[in-house]
Amino acid sequence: QGVWLQPSSKRYYLYSALASGVLGFVNDQNEGSVGLEAKYDDTLTGTAGYTVSARNAAGTALLYPYEQYYDAENGHNLVLTLNTNVQLSLENGLESMLKKYGAKNGGTGIVMDVNTGAIVAMASYPNYDLNEPGVLFDDALKAKLETALAKIDANRSSYESEEKYAEARSEAINNAVQTQWRNKCIDSTYEPGSTFKPITLAAALEEGKVTKNSTFYCSGSTRVQGWNKAIWCSKHSGHGQQTLIEAVGHSCNPAFIQIGQRLGLEKFYNYFEAFGMTEQTGIDLPGEASLKDAYWSREKMTNVDLAVASFGQRFEVTPLQMITAFAATVNGGDLVKPYVVQSVSTRDKTVVENTQPTVVRQVVSQETSQRVSKILESVVSEGTGKNAYVAGYRIGGKTGSSETQEEGRTIVSFMGFAPADDPEVIALLAYDKPQEASPGSHYSTTGVYISGGNMAAPKIGPLLADILDYMGVEKKYT
Repeated sequence: QGVWLQPSSKRYYLYSALASGVLGFVNDQNEGSVGLEAKYDDTLTGTAGYTVSARNAAGTALLYPYEQYYDAENGHNLVLTLNTNVQLSLENGLESMLKKYGAKNGGTGIVMDVNTGAIVAMASYPNYDLNEPGVLFDDALKAKLETALAKIDANRSSYESEEKYAEARSEAINNAVQTQWRNKCIDSTYEPGSTFKPITLAAALEEGKVTKNSTFYCSGSTRVQGWNKAIWCSKHSGHGQQTLIEAVGHSCNPAFIQIGQRLGLEKFYNYFEAFGMTEQTGIDLPGEASLKDAYWSREKMTNVDLAVASFGQRFEVTPLQMITAFAATVNGGDLVKPYVVQSVSTRDKTVVENTQPTVVRQVVSQETSQRVSKILESVVSEGTGKNAYVAGYRIGGKTGSSETQEEGRTIVSFMGFAPADDPEVIALLAYDKPQEASPGSHYSTTGVYISGGNMAAPKIGPLLADILDYMGVEKKYT
Protein backbone atom coordinates (compact mmCIF):
# COMPACT_ATOMS: atom_id res chain seq x y z
CA GLN A 1 0.00 0.00 0.00
CA GLY A 2 0.99 3.60 -0.49
CA VAL A 3 -0.14 7.17 -0.88
CA TRP A 4 -0.49 8.80 -4.25
CA LEU A 5 -1.98 11.97 -5.72
CA GLN A 6 -4.85 11.96 -8.18
CA PRO A 7 -4.79 15.09 -10.36
CA SER A 8 -8.12 16.85 -10.92
CA SER A 9 -9.45 20.17 -12.09
CA LYS A 10 -12.47 22.36 -11.44
CA ARG A 11 -14.13 25.03 -13.53
CA TYR A 12 -14.79 28.33 -11.75
CA TYR A 13 -17.31 30.82 -13.11
CA LEU A 14 -16.25 34.31 -12.04
CA TYR A 15 -19.65 35.92 -12.66
CA SER A 16 -21.64 33.24 -10.76
CA ALA A 17 -25.20 33.40 -12.16
CA LEU A 18 -24.58 35.89 -14.97
CA ALA A 19 -25.66 34.47 -18.35
CA SER A 20 -26.05 31.02 -16.77
CA GLY A 21 -28.67 29.94 -19.32
CA VAL A 22 -26.24 30.60 -22.16
CA LEU A 23 -22.95 29.42 -20.66
CA GLY A 24 -24.03 26.20 -18.97
CA PHE A 25 -21.65 24.28 -16.71
CA VAL A 26 -19.45 21.19 -16.46
CA ASN A 27 -20.35 18.21 -14.27
CA ASP A 28 -18.18 16.37 -11.72
CA GLN A 29 -16.33 14.64 -14.55
CA ASN A 30 -15.58 18.03 -16.17
CA GLU A 31 -17.90 17.28 -19.05
CA GLY A 32 -20.13 20.00 -20.46
CA SER A 33 -23.72 19.45 -19.29
CA VAL A 34 -25.85 22.24 -20.75
CA GLY A 35 -25.44 25.45 -22.74
CA LEU A 36 -22.23 26.35 -24.53
CA GLU A 37 -20.29 24.02 -22.24
CA ALA A 38 -22.20 21.08 -23.72
CA LYS A 39 -22.31 22.36 -27.31
CA TYR A 40 -18.56 23.04 -27.46
CA ASP A 41 -17.33 20.41 -24.99
CA ASP A 42 -14.86 18.83 -27.44
CA THR A 43 -13.55 22.23 -28.53
CA LEU A 44 -12.99 23.44 -24.97
CA THR A 45 -11.61 20.22 -23.48
CA GLY A 46 -8.50 19.56 -25.53
CA THR A 47 -6.58 16.26 -25.48
CA ALA A 48 -4.71 14.69 -22.55
CA GLY A 49 -1.06 13.77 -23.04
CA TYR A 50 0.18 10.19 -22.63
CA THR A 51 3.21 7.90 -22.92
CA VAL A 52 3.49 4.57 -24.78
CA SER A 53 6.13 2.17 -23.36
CA ALA A 54 7.09 -1.48 -23.82
CA ARG A 55 6.42 -3.80 -20.82
CA ASN A 56 5.79 -7.49 -20.28
CA ALA A 57 2.58 -9.09 -18.97
CA ALA A 58 3.67 -8.45 -15.36
CA GLY A 59 4.13 -4.77 -16.09
CA THR A 60 7.92 -4.85 -15.91
CA ALA A 61 9.88 -2.74 -18.39
CA LEU A 62 11.53 -4.80 -21.12
CA LEU A 63 15.32 -5.09 -21.48
CA TYR A 64 15.25 -2.91 -24.52
CA PRO A 65 13.08 0.05 -23.40
CA TYR A 66 10.76 1.76 -25.81
CA GLU A 67 8.88 4.92 -24.98
CA GLN A 68 7.03 7.44 -27.09
CA TYR A 69 5.62 10.66 -25.67
CA TYR A 70 2.49 12.42 -26.90
CA ASP A 71 2.09 15.97 -25.65
CA ALA A 72 -1.19 17.23 -24.27
CA GLU A 73 -3.12 19.66 -26.43
CA ASN A 74 -4.87 22.57 -24.80
CA GLY A 75 -8.50 23.19 -25.53
CA HIS A 76 -9.59 26.29 -27.41
CA ASN A 77 -11.28 29.41 -26.07
CA LEU A 78 -14.65 30.80 -27.10
CA VAL A 79 -15.05 34.51 -27.70
CA LEU A 80 -18.72 35.37 -27.24
CA THR A 81 -20.94 38.11 -28.64
CA LEU A 82 -22.35 38.72 -25.15
CA ASN A 83 -21.60 42.08 -23.53
CA THR A 84 -21.15 41.80 -19.77
CA ASN A 85 -22.53 45.29 -19.06
CA VAL A 86 -25.62 44.78 -21.22
CA GLN A 87 -26.15 41.27 -19.80
CA LEU A 88 -26.06 42.65 -16.26
CA SER A 89 -28.44 45.46 -17.16
CA LEU A 90 -30.85 43.01 -18.81
CA GLU A 91 -30.83 40.60 -15.88
CA ASN A 92 -31.26 43.32 -13.27
CA GLY A 93 -34.17 44.86 -15.16
CA LEU A 94 -35.84 41.53 -15.84
CA GLU A 95 -35.46 40.28 -12.27
CA SER A 96 -36.78 43.47 -10.67
CA MET A 97 -39.96 43.44 -12.76
CA LEU A 98 -40.51 39.72 -12.26
CA LYS A 99 -40.44 40.24 -8.51
CA LYS A 100 -42.57 43.38 -8.68
CA TYR A 101 -45.37 41.70 -10.61
CA GLY A 102 -44.95 38.17 -9.28
CA ALA A 103 -44.64 36.45 -12.66
CA LYS A 104 -45.30 32.85 -11.62
CA ASN A 105 -43.64 31.21 -14.63
CA GLY A 106 -40.60 33.48 -14.78
CA GLY A 107 -39.57 35.38 -17.86
CA THR A 108 -37.12 35.87 -20.70
CA GLY A 109 -35.04 38.65 -22.17
CA ILE A 110 -32.92 38.97 -25.30
CA VAL A 111 -30.82 41.80 -26.72
CA MET A 112 -29.59 41.32 -30.28
CA ASP A 113 -27.67 43.25 -32.92
CA VAL A 114 -30.56 43.94 -35.26
CA ASN A 115 -28.43 43.74 -38.42
CA THR A 116 -26.12 40.78 -37.76
CA GLY A 117 -28.02 38.49 -35.36
CA ALA A 118 -25.21 38.63 -32.77
CA ILE A 119 -26.73 38.04 -29.31
CA VAL A 120 -25.61 40.87 -27.03
CA ALA A 121 -27.44 39.54 -23.96
CA MET A 122 -29.79 36.64 -23.16
CA ALA A 123 -31.49 35.82 -19.87
CA SER A 124 -34.01 33.28 -18.65
CA TYR A 125 -35.66 33.09 -15.23
CA PRO A 126 -35.48 31.21 -12.96
CA ASN A 127 -31.69 31.04 -13.27
CA TYR A 128 -28.90 29.54 -11.14
CA ASP A 129 -25.34 29.92 -9.87
CA LEU A 130 -22.98 28.22 -12.32
CA ASN A 131 -20.62 27.30 -9.46
CA GLU A 132 -23.43 25.45 -7.64
CA PRO A 133 -25.78 24.25 -10.40
CA GLY A 134 -27.43 21.66 -8.17
CA VAL A 135 -28.54 24.25 -5.61
CA LEU A 136 -31.88 25.99 -6.14
CA PHE A 137 -31.16 29.67 -6.71
CA ASP A 138 -34.62 31.17 -7.15
CA ASP A 139 -36.88 31.83 -4.13
CA ALA A 140 -40.08 31.19 -6.08
CA LEU A 141 -38.73 27.87 -7.35
CA LYS A 142 -37.69 26.91 -3.80
CA ALA A 143 -41.20 27.64 -2.54
CA LYS A 144 -42.72 25.60 -5.38
CA LEU A 145 -40.47 22.64 -4.53
CA GLU A 146 -41.29 22.88 -0.82
CA THR A 147 -44.99 22.74 -1.67
CA ALA A 148 -44.46 19.68 -3.89
CA LEU A 149 -42.40 17.90 -1.23
CA ALA A 150 -44.95 18.71 1.48
CA LYS A 151 -47.65 17.13 -0.66
CA ILE A 152 -45.53 14.01 -1.18
CA ASP A 153 -44.81 13.78 2.56
CA ALA A 154 -48.48 14.19 3.43
CA ASN A 155 -49.31 11.22 1.18
CA ARG A 156 -46.36 9.08 2.26
CA SER A 157 -48.59 6.20 3.34
CA SER A 158 -50.11 5.95 -0.14
CA TYR A 159 -46.81 4.90 -1.74
CA GLU A 160 -46.23 1.18 -2.31
CA SER A 161 -42.90 1.25 -0.51
CA GLU A 162 -40.33 3.53 1.04
CA GLU A 163 -38.34 3.23 -2.17
CA LYS A 164 -41.28 4.61 -4.21
CA TYR A 165 -41.69 7.44 -1.72
CA ALA A 166 -37.98 8.27 -1.95
CA GLU A 167 -38.19 8.14 -5.75
CA ALA A 168 -41.08 10.64 -5.76
CA ARG A 169 -39.11 13.09 -3.61
CA SER A 170 -36.00 12.65 -5.76
CA GLU A 171 -38.00 13.25 -8.94
CA ALA A 172 -39.53 16.44 -7.54
CA ILE A 173 -36.09 17.78 -6.59
CA ASN A 174 -34.63 16.81 -9.95
CA ASN A 175 -37.48 18.51 -11.83
CA ALA A 176 -36.90 21.73 -9.91
CA VAL A 177 -33.17 21.67 -10.63
CA GLN A 178 -33.77 20.90 -14.31
CA THR A 179 -36.22 23.81 -14.49
CA GLN A 180 -33.58 26.33 -13.43
CA TRP A 181 -31.14 24.97 -16.02
CA ARG A 182 -33.48 25.67 -18.92
CA ASN A 183 -32.89 28.51 -21.35
CA LYS A 184 -36.49 29.42 -22.10
CA CYS A 185 -35.37 31.92 -24.76
CA ILE A 186 -34.76 28.96 -27.05
CA ASP A 187 -36.29 25.81 -25.53
CA SER A 188 -39.81 27.08 -24.76
CA THR A 189 -42.56 28.33 -27.04
CA TYR A 190 -45.30 30.87 -26.36
CA GLU A 191 -48.05 32.79 -28.14
CA PRO A 192 -46.38 36.10 -29.08
CA GLY A 193 -49.52 38.22 -29.17
CA SER A 194 -49.25 41.75 -30.50
CA THR A 195 -45.46 41.75 -30.90
CA PHE A 196 -46.27 39.70 -34.01
CA LYS A 197 -48.36 42.50 -35.55
CA PRO A 198 -45.35 44.16 -37.27
CA ILE A 199 -44.92 40.96 -39.32
CA THR A 200 -48.52 41.21 -40.56
CA LEU A 201 -47.98 44.93 -41.16
CA ALA A 202 -44.76 44.41 -43.12
CA ALA A 203 -46.34 41.72 -45.29
CA ALA A 204 -49.37 43.88 -46.11
CA LEU A 205 -47.21 46.92 -46.93
CA GLU A 206 -44.93 44.81 -49.12
CA GLU A 207 -47.90 43.41 -51.04
CA GLY A 208 -49.54 46.82 -51.41
CA LYS A 209 -52.62 45.71 -49.46
CA VAL A 210 -52.36 48.72 -47.14
CA THR A 211 -50.79 52.17 -47.26
CA LYS A 212 -50.32 54.91 -44.69
CA ASN A 213 -53.62 56.35 -45.96
CA SER A 214 -55.59 53.13 -45.32
CA THR A 215 -58.36 53.42 -42.73
CA PHE A 216 -60.00 50.87 -40.46
CA TYR A 217 -63.12 50.98 -38.35
CA CYS A 218 -63.19 49.43 -34.87
CA SER A 219 -66.43 49.05 -32.92
CA GLY A 220 -64.65 47.25 -30.10
CA SER A 221 -65.13 43.74 -31.48
CA THR A 222 -65.57 41.86 -34.71
CA ARG A 223 -66.91 38.54 -35.90
CA VAL A 224 -65.32 36.11 -38.32
CA GLN A 225 -67.18 33.55 -40.38
CA GLY A 226 -66.75 30.11 -38.81
CA TRP A 227 -66.49 31.40 -35.25
CA ASN A 228 -69.59 32.07 -33.18
CA LYS A 229 -67.98 34.42 -30.68
CA ALA A 230 -66.89 38.03 -30.96
CA ILE A 231 -63.16 38.74 -31.13
CA TRP A 232 -62.52 41.73 -28.92
CA CYS A 233 -60.23 44.71 -29.15
CA SER A 234 -58.37 45.72 -25.99
CA LYS A 235 -60.62 48.81 -26.00
CA HIS A 236 -64.09 47.31 -25.74
CA SER A 237 -65.75 50.61 -26.59
CA GLY A 238 -63.86 50.66 -29.87
CA HIS A 239 -61.45 53.04 -31.56
CA GLY A 240 -63.86 54.17 -34.25
CA GLN A 241 -62.40 55.24 -37.60
CA GLN A 242 -58.59 55.17 -37.56
CA THR A 243 -55.66 55.43 -39.93
CA LEU A 244 -53.11 52.65 -40.35
CA ILE A 245 -50.64 54.44 -38.08
CA GLU A 246 -53.32 54.96 -35.45
CA ALA A 247 -54.43 51.31 -35.68
CA VAL A 248 -50.86 50.11 -35.04
CA GLY A 249 -50.45 52.63 -32.21
CA HIS A 250 -53.71 51.43 -30.66
CA SER A 251 -52.69 47.79 -31.21
CA CYS A 252 -56.19 47.28 -32.54
CA ASN A 253 -57.12 43.61 -33.09
CA PRO A 254 -60.11 44.24 -35.40
CA ALA A 255 -57.92 46.41 -37.64
CA PHE A 256 -55.28 43.68 -37.89
CA ILE A 257 -57.92 41.09 -38.64
CA GLN A 258 -58.91 43.28 -41.59
CA ILE A 259 -55.25 43.59 -42.65
CA GLY A 260 -54.86 39.81 -42.49
CA GLN A 261 -58.01 39.33 -44.56
CA ARG A 262 -56.67 41.70 -47.21
CA LEU A 263 -53.55 39.56 -47.43
CA GLY A 264 -55.53 36.32 -47.63
CA LEU A 265 -54.56 32.85 -46.47
CA GLU A 266 -52.02 32.08 -49.19
CA LYS A 267 -49.99 35.28 -48.99
CA PHE A 268 -50.17 35.43 -45.20
CA TYR A 269 -48.76 31.92 -44.95
CA ASN A 270 -46.01 32.74 -47.45
CA TYR A 271 -44.79 35.52 -45.18
CA PHE A 272 -45.39 33.45 -42.05
CA GLU A 273 -42.86 30.96 -43.45
CA ALA A 274 -40.52 33.61 -44.84
CA PHE A 275 -40.20 35.33 -41.45
CA GLY A 276 -39.07 32.00 -39.94
CA MET A 277 -42.19 31.08 -37.98
CA THR A 278 -42.08 27.45 -39.15
CA GLU A 279 -38.36 26.73 -38.67
CA GLN A 280 -35.73 26.75 -35.95
CA THR A 281 -33.29 29.66 -36.02
CA GLY A 282 -30.21 27.41 -36.03
CA ILE A 283 -28.48 29.33 -33.23
CA ASP A 284 -25.21 27.82 -31.95
CA LEU A 285 -26.77 26.69 -28.66
CA PRO A 286 -28.20 23.27 -27.80
CA GLY A 287 -31.84 22.57 -27.01
CA GLU A 288 -33.72 24.73 -29.49
CA ALA A 289 -37.39 23.80 -29.20
CA SER A 290 -39.16 21.58 -31.69
CA LEU A 291 -41.98 23.37 -33.51
CA LYS A 292 -44.07 20.24 -33.95
CA ASP A 293 -47.73 21.16 -33.42
CA ALA A 294 -46.78 24.80 -32.76
CA TYR A 295 -48.68 26.06 -35.81
CA TRP A 296 -51.15 24.89 -38.45
CA SER A 297 -50.14 23.46 -41.80
CA ARG A 298 -50.90 25.51 -44.88
CA GLU A 299 -53.60 23.02 -45.89
CA LYS A 300 -55.37 23.07 -42.52
CA MET A 301 -55.24 26.81 -41.83
CA THR A 302 -58.74 28.34 -41.77
CA ASN A 303 -60.10 31.88 -42.03
CA VAL A 304 -60.56 31.86 -38.26
CA ASP A 305 -56.88 30.88 -37.86
CA LEU A 306 -55.96 33.72 -40.21
CA ALA A 307 -57.97 36.20 -38.14
CA VAL A 308 -56.32 35.38 -34.81
CA ALA A 309 -52.88 34.77 -36.31
CA SER A 310 -52.94 38.30 -37.75
CA PHE A 311 -52.54 39.63 -34.21
CA GLY A 312 -50.25 36.85 -32.95
CA GLN A 313 -52.55 34.31 -31.29
CA ARG A 314 -53.12 30.54 -31.40
CA PHE A 315 -49.69 29.61 -32.70
CA GLU A 316 -46.41 29.41 -30.80
CA VAL A 317 -42.83 30.49 -31.37
CA THR A 318 -39.71 30.74 -29.23
CA PRO A 319 -38.68 34.19 -27.96
CA LEU A 320 -35.58 33.87 -30.17
CA GLN A 321 -37.70 33.21 -33.27
CA MET A 322 -39.82 36.22 -32.45
CA ILE A 323 -36.93 38.64 -32.06
CA THR A 324 -35.26 37.51 -35.30
CA ALA A 325 -38.55 37.83 -37.21
CA PHE A 326 -39.24 41.26 -35.73
CA ALA A 327 -35.69 42.37 -36.57
CA ALA A 328 -36.35 41.58 -40.23
CA THR A 329 -39.18 44.11 -40.29
CA VAL A 330 -36.88 47.01 -39.30
CA ASN A 331 -33.33 46.14 -40.41
CA GLY A 332 -33.89 46.50 -44.14
CA GLY A 333 -35.89 43.31 -44.57
CA ASP A 334 -33.30 40.60 -43.83
CA LEU A 335 -33.96 37.52 -41.69
CA VAL A 336 -30.62 36.92 -39.97
CA LYS A 337 -29.29 33.83 -38.21
CA PRO A 338 -28.63 34.50 -34.50
CA TYR A 339 -25.34 33.43 -32.89
CA VAL A 340 -23.48 33.74 -29.58
CA VAL A 341 -19.97 32.50 -30.46
CA GLN A 342 -18.05 35.17 -32.33
CA SER A 343 -14.85 33.14 -32.66
CA VAL A 344 -12.87 30.12 -31.51
CA SER A 345 -9.24 30.82 -30.64
CA THR A 346 -6.17 29.08 -29.26
CA ARG A 347 -4.50 29.95 -25.95
CA ASP A 348 -2.22 32.42 -27.75
CA LYS A 349 -5.37 34.09 -29.19
CA THR A 350 -4.89 32.79 -32.71
CA VAL A 351 -8.36 32.67 -34.30
CA VAL A 352 -9.16 29.27 -35.80
CA GLU A 353 -12.85 29.91 -36.51
CA ASN A 354 -14.72 33.18 -36.93
CA THR A 355 -18.47 33.61 -37.30
CA GLN A 356 -19.68 35.77 -40.16
CA PRO A 357 -23.23 37.19 -40.09
CA THR A 358 -25.62 35.07 -42.16
CA VAL A 359 -28.66 36.40 -44.00
CA VAL A 360 -31.12 33.51 -44.26
CA ARG A 361 -33.28 35.38 -46.77
CA GLN A 362 -34.57 38.84 -47.61
CA VAL A 363 -38.23 38.90 -46.61
CA VAL A 364 -39.36 42.43 -47.46
CA SER A 365 -37.81 45.37 -49.26
CA GLN A 366 -35.73 48.07 -47.61
CA GLU A 367 -38.46 50.59 -48.43
CA THR A 368 -41.11 48.51 -46.62
CA SER A 369 -38.78 48.06 -43.67
CA GLN A 370 -38.25 51.80 -43.38
CA ARG A 371 -42.02 52.35 -43.40
CA VAL A 372 -42.50 49.78 -40.64
CA SER A 373 -39.74 51.38 -38.54
CA LYS A 374 -41.36 54.79 -38.84
CA ILE A 375 -44.78 53.47 -37.87
CA LEU A 376 -43.37 51.54 -34.89
CA GLU A 377 -41.57 54.65 -33.67
CA SER A 378 -45.00 56.30 -33.39
CA VAL A 379 -46.12 53.39 -31.14
CA VAL A 380 -43.55 54.56 -28.58
CA SER A 381 -43.95 58.31 -29.11
CA GLU A 382 -47.77 58.30 -29.18
CA GLY A 383 -49.25 54.80 -28.77
CA THR A 384 -49.39 51.84 -26.39
CA GLY A 385 -45.59 51.73 -26.07
CA LYS A 386 -45.20 55.26 -24.69
CA ASN A 387 -43.76 53.89 -21.43
CA ALA A 388 -40.63 52.91 -23.40
CA TYR A 389 -39.98 56.52 -24.44
CA VAL A 390 -36.65 58.04 -23.38
CA ALA A 391 -36.00 61.71 -24.14
CA GLY A 392 -33.16 62.20 -26.61
CA TYR A 393 -33.35 58.74 -28.22
CA ARG A 394 -35.53 57.59 -31.09
CA ILE A 395 -37.02 54.28 -29.99
CA GLY A 396 -39.52 52.11 -31.83
CA GLY A 397 -41.35 49.06 -30.60
CA LYS A 398 -44.48 47.04 -30.05
CA THR A 399 -46.36 45.87 -26.99
CA GLY A 400 -47.65 42.34 -26.52
CA SER A 401 -50.20 40.76 -24.18
CA SER A 402 -51.21 37.25 -25.16
CA GLU A 403 -53.97 35.49 -23.29
CA THR A 404 -53.03 31.84 -23.55
CA GLN A 405 -55.44 28.92 -23.59
CA GLU A 406 -54.50 28.27 -19.95
CA GLU A 407 -57.05 30.14 -17.85
CA GLY A 408 -55.62 33.09 -15.94
CA ARG A 409 -52.28 32.97 -17.75
CA THR A 410 -51.21 36.06 -19.66
CA ILE A 411 -47.76 36.58 -21.16
CA VAL A 412 -46.87 40.26 -21.35
CA SER A 413 -44.00 41.45 -23.51
CA PHE A 414 -42.43 44.36 -25.30
CA MET A 415 -40.13 44.45 -28.30
CA GLY A 416 -38.08 47.62 -28.73
CA PHE A 417 -35.38 48.77 -31.14
CA ALA A 418 -33.18 51.83 -31.52
CA PRO A 419 -32.26 54.20 -33.02
CA ALA A 420 -35.59 54.05 -34.85
CA ASP A 421 -34.28 55.88 -37.94
CA ASP A 422 -31.27 53.56 -38.30
CA PRO A 423 -31.74 50.48 -36.04
CA GLU A 424 -28.68 48.93 -34.41
CA VAL A 425 -30.04 47.01 -31.45
CA ILE A 426 -33.29 45.23 -30.63
CA ALA A 427 -34.53 43.91 -27.29
CA LEU A 428 -37.35 41.67 -26.08
CA LEU A 429 -38.67 41.30 -22.54
CA ALA A 430 -41.44 38.84 -21.61
CA TYR A 431 -43.05 37.99 -18.26
CA ASP A 432 -45.06 34.80 -17.96
CA LYS A 433 -48.22 34.97 -15.83
CA PRO A 434 -48.03 38.13 -13.71
CA GLN A 435 -50.00 37.58 -10.52
CA GLU A 436 -53.56 38.88 -10.65
CA ALA A 437 -55.05 40.77 -7.72
CA SER A 438 -58.07 38.49 -8.06
CA PRO A 439 -59.08 35.84 -10.65
CA GLY A 440 -60.06 37.47 -13.93
CA SER A 441 -59.38 41.02 -12.72
CA HIS A 442 -56.72 41.83 -15.36
CA TYR A 443 -54.95 43.92 -12.71
CA SER A 444 -51.81 42.88 -10.86
CA THR A 445 -51.45 42.79 -7.08
CA THR A 446 -49.72 46.18 -7.39
CA GLY A 447 -52.80 47.68 -9.08
CA VAL A 448 -51.23 47.86 -12.56
CA TYR A 449 -53.28 46.75 -15.55
CA ILE A 450 -51.64 43.58 -16.90
CA SER A 451 -50.17 44.49 -20.29
CA GLY A 452 -46.86 44.66 -22.10
CA GLY A 453 -47.12 48.43 -22.32
CA ASN A 454 -47.43 48.78 -18.55
CA MET A 455 -45.08 46.03 -17.40
CA ALA A 456 -42.38 45.43 -20.01
CA ALA A 457 -42.10 48.75 -21.87
CA PRO A 458 -40.90 50.73 -18.80
CA LYS A 459 -37.77 48.54 -18.61
CA ILE A 460 -37.06 48.34 -22.36
CA GLY A 461 -36.66 52.11 -22.76
CA PRO A 462 -33.94 52.55 -20.09
CA LEU A 463 -32.26 49.32 -21.23
CA LEU A 464 -32.00 50.57 -24.83
CA ALA A 465 -30.85 53.98 -23.58
CA ASP A 466 -28.07 52.33 -21.54
CA ILE A 467 -26.96 50.33 -24.57
CA LEU A 468 -26.99 53.35 -26.90
CA ASP A 469 -25.05 55.34 -24.32
CA TYR A 470 -22.53 52.51 -24.03
CA MET A 471 -22.25 52.45 -27.84
CA GLY A 472 -21.56 56.16 -27.87
CA VAL A 473 -24.80 57.18 -29.60
CA GLU A 474 -25.44 60.79 -28.64
CA LYS A 475 -28.82 61.97 -27.46
CA LYS A 476 -30.58 64.36 -29.83
CA TYR A 477 -33.30 66.63 -28.54
CA THR A 478 -35.97 68.31 -30.66
